[in-house]
Amino acid sequence: MLYLSGELHNLLTYSPISDYVVFMRNEPEMIIHLVARVREKANRFITAELSERDMGGLKPVHGDVLFALFRYGNLSMKAIAEIVDRKKSTVTTLVEKIIKAGYAEKNTDDTDNRSFIISLTDKGRDLKGDLVDISDKLIQKVYKDMPMEEREQLVRSLNKINEAW
Repeated sequence: MLYLSGELHNLLTYSPISDYVVFMRNEPEMIIHLVARVREKANRFITAELSERDMGGLKPVHGDVLFALFRYGNLSMKAIAEIVDRKKSTVTTLVEKIIKAGYAEKNTDDTDNRSFIISLTDKGRDLKGDLVDISDKLIQKVYKDMPMEEREQLVRSLNKINEAW
């Protein structure tokens, strides 16, 4: 019979997540793992809500672009990329899918024929109520019983981490 030391035996009998927790030792070292888990769960929630509402192939990643257009109106690809903090090539792919679904349209910029202006269609503007509702439901789920002071501290801390990049 093979004898395993206590620590090795414990590691081999835990689940992969438990193994990871043991490996990482404590929460401050697990920030990337925890943020990734929250993001994955949020995306599953949003995807389910979009599917339930039959929202034409939209994915959670399209939300940033749509909310930018809701808030600021007609925008260039460059402006959208800056607002949503993504590479222009990524935004181009996202916008093309939104256009293909009929939620937006692309027109040549009157001031620069090399650029395009992205505008919501009526169908796109009609999404706003549902997307705001999904966002509100997500926020309620994320924060659940967390006091406002903790919410504000969490956002401040995540902003510091984000700005460090």
